[in-house]
Amino acid sequence: MSLHVFACAACGHKVYPARLWCPACGHAQAEPVAVESGELLAWTSIPDGEGGLRLLATVRALPQGPDLIIRLPPELAESLRAGQRLALSTRRQDGFDAPWGGPA
Repeated sequence: MSLHVFACAACGHKVYPARLWCPACGHAQAEPVAVESGELLAWTSIPDGEGGLRLLATVRALPQGPDLIIRLPPELAESLRAGQRLALSTRRQDGFDAPWGGPA
């Protein structure tokens, strides 16, 4: 499933998740914009409470943001490098669409 960020209808400023009003200009309407890829900025792993790890990353949606916190498959942990391009998508988790990344 495609990942969508939200672009202000007045000034184009992009945010994720959706906001009630634009943090840049205060306008109250935004349009969903599909993003396919992002640049990996940083990542970390945290225990998942079941003996495994969850891999979390900060990425900049390309071409013009915003920055996102996404999940990555744990098996990618050893192959990640800053600046790497990742494919972005969503996965249904706990009743909502969560942002995920994977190899581009």
